[in-house]
Amino acid sequence: MRGSRIRFENVSKSFGATVALSEFNLDIEPGEFVTLLGASGSGKSTALNILAGFSEATSGDVYIDNRPLNGVAPEHRNIGMVFQNFALFPHKTVAENVAFPLRMRKVPKEEIARKVKEALAMVRLEGYAERKPQELSGGQRQRVALARAVVFEPPVLLMDECLSALDPKLREELQEEIRSIHKSINTTVLFVTHDQSEALTLSDRIAILQGGKIVQVDTPVSLYDRPKTRFVADFIGQSNIFDLSVITNGRADIPEMSLDIPMANPEATAISLRPECISFAKGHEGDDQTTFEGTVHDEVFFGPVLSQSVRLNTGRIIEVRCPRSTREERPRVGETVKLAFNNEDAVPLLAD
Repeated sequence: MRGSRIRFENVSKSFGATVALSEFNLDIEPGEFVTLLGASGSGKSTALNILAGFSEATSGDVYIDNRPLNGVAPEHRNIGMVFQNFALFPHKTVAENVAFPLRMRKVPKEEIARKVKEALAMVRLEGYAERKPQELSGGQRQRVALARAVVFEPPVLLMDECLSALDPKLREELQEEIRSIHKSINTTVLFVTHDQSEALTLSDRIAILQGGKIVQVDTPVSLYDRPKTRFVADFIGQSNIFDLSVITNGRADIPEMSLDIPMANPEATAISLRPECISFAKGHEGDDQTTFEGTVHDEVFFGPVLSQSVRLNTGRIIEVRCPRSTREERPRVGETVKLAFNNEDAVPLLAD
């Protein structure tokens, strides 16, 4: 199977006075796994529905392999789709549900049998072919929906919040299934979710949406380590964000810490410090580090990670996270501490 290239070109969508998408531009390479990530109402499902043909753009164009899709009916776009509610036929068996898109394409019976068997093996449901959907668990039904979406080898696969109704453990298992299937079939995937950890786990790239616009599209690592705006830094993972007041001669003042740090970007309005980038000072920090003081306010146990909140002199509470694998003694609640961070970990942020 070979994935197709997808292109959104200046796509906008309005519902009356409500603008759902505005000047939406996105290029997706063949075989790439791209996630649209954003809060409810950010426009991610609207973009997916326009690509699927379930909704028509107010303006702009969508292409698959340079083929314009304007006016093309959904059933003629050759796109696989996995929905949040499974959308299985309750009166049909698992095998019949998976075979449905092949029958619609008038594939010979022998080939249907072979492809259904292969698709069920791919999602580890070999022994469930004759069961009805109501005889399956939620995770098994979602596997059937996934098998049905890929059985006809679509060059594009769309997945709309398809794991959100499952419990956390099952979601993790199915994330691994989806990763494995994507690698084996090499189709182009456009995935929609509001779950940041899901997006970070699955994606080659993530497009962050805010108010119907893409505010940053990048790899998961780059989005986490180098967010461009306050919104992205706050939306992806946990972050301590500090406003900057003045940037002169390559240094920025941080009023809340009563100190300054090197800052190459004169347009930055704030910095982001991830909780794991702040450590308790050991007394031999170098010139490339910045130190400040606070008082341990509280701590929360997260299994492999211990999160401690520290109150600064200004009253602001920040978060510091340390792996529990280290055997160093941790400061106790109420203890005054000195904290440190590497200057390169202070990520400059632009205004939203």
